[in-house]
Amino acid sequence: MQALLGTRLAADVNLGAQIVLLIGLWIGFYFARTGQINRHAAMQTTMVMANLFFILFVMVPSFYQYVILGGTTGGIVARLMLIHGLLGVVAQAAGVYVILRMRTGLIPPRFRVRDFRRMMRWTLMLWTAVFVLGIGIYYYRYLLPKPVTTFAASLERFRQAGGDLVSQAGELRRAAEHRDLQAAKRAAERLVNLIEGKTGAPYGDLDKNGSVEDPGDGIGLVNYLRALMKAAPEGPGASLAETVGSWLKTIRTDALAVIAAADPGAVGGKVESIVTLAERAEREGIARLAADAPPMVIIVMDAFVFTPKQLTVRTGTAVVWINQEHEAHTVIADDRKFDSGDLSVGGIFVFTVTEAGTIPYYCDYHGGRGGVDMAGVLIVE
Repeated sequence: MQALLGTRLAADVNLGAQIVLLIGLWIGFYFARTGQINRHAAMQTTMVMANLFFILFVMVPSFYQYVILGGTTGGIVARLMLIHGLLGVVAQAAGVYVILRMRTGLIPPRFRVRDFRRMMRWTLMLWTAVFVLGIGIYYYRYLLPKPVTTFAASLERFRQAGGDLVSQAGELRRAAEHRDLQAAKRAAERLVNLIEGKTGAPYGDLDKNGSVEDPGDGIGLVNYLRALMKAAPEGPGASLAETVGSWLKTIRTDALAVIAAADPGAVGGKVESIVTLAERAEREGIARLAADAPPMVIIVMDAFVFTPKQLTVRTGTAVVWINQEHEAHTVIADDRKFDSGDLSVGGIFVFTVTEAGTIPYYCDYHGGRGGVDMAGVLIVE
C-alpha cells in the first residue's frame, strides 16, 4: 500500500482504519454485555479480519522498511515500532483465537481457555494499548516538529577547523611544558575528535573525564577531506588532500599516545611532532584546499534529520551528504534526479547542482516523497 499511496497517505489511511476498527471492537464488547451474542461475534470477526489486511499490507511493509532495511533500532520511533510490533502480533493472535473459539470447533478442548470472557476482555485491553502505541508512532514520525537549523558545513567551516587544529596543538604543547597531564590529555582528546568527527572510531570521551570535547562541528577534518575528494576526484587538490590526510592520521595516532601516557615527560617528542604537523597541515594543506576547491556545502544526516533541512545554493555547487549515525540512510530526489543508494555510518554522497529550481529529496527508509518525515529541500539559484 505504501508503494501505491506513498508513505504518509498510507499511514493516514491506516490511522483512520485503526480508529474505526477499535470503535468496532468496543461496540462488539457492548453487544456482548447486552446479550447480543450473534451481533457481538459478527462485529469482532469483521474487525479482527479487517485488521489482518492492514497488518499485512501497511504495518509489515512499514516496519520492514523503517526497522529492517534501515537497520534502525535507535530513536523513539523505532523503539515504539518494535514494542508495537511485538504486542500487535500478540493482540492479533489473541483476536484470531477468540474468533475461532466463538465461531468454530477448531480449537481442541485442551487448548481452550477456561475463563473465556476474561480473555476476551484482556484481548480488548491489549488491542487498545496497541492502538495507543500506534498513535505514538504516528505523532513522533509525522506530527512532531523536527528541529530546524540553518547551519550548513562549508569550506569556511573547513578552514576554521584547520585553525582549531593549530590552536589545540598549541594548547597541548603548553600543557606538556607545564607537565599538566590532565590538560594535555584534554587537548589531545580535542585533537582526535576534531580530526575524526562523530563517525570516527576513536571519537568520544577519550580522556575519561566525563565529557566529550570537540572544538569542531562534529564532521571531522578527515570527512571534510573525503568530501572534497568526492566532489572533485580529478581536481588538482586530490593528491594534496591525500597528503593532508596522512598528516592528520599521524597527529591522531600521536594524540592517542598522549592520552594513553602516564607521564607527560614521556611524550615530549610526540607533542612537538603534533604541533609541527598541525601547523603544516593548516598552512600548506587546509588553507590551500579551501581556497582552490569548487563551491561545496555539506548536509549532515543525524538523529533521522537532514541538517539543514532546507538549503539554498548556487548552480555549480557540490552538495555533499554525510551519514553520521549507525542507521542506514539514502538520499533520493522526489523526481529521481539522484539516488545515493544505501549510506552506512560515515557514508558520503555528492551531487553537483547544475540547474536552478527546487529539489525536494528524502530518505527512502525513514521518510517519503513530499517532505514526509526524514526529508529535505535544495533551492538552487
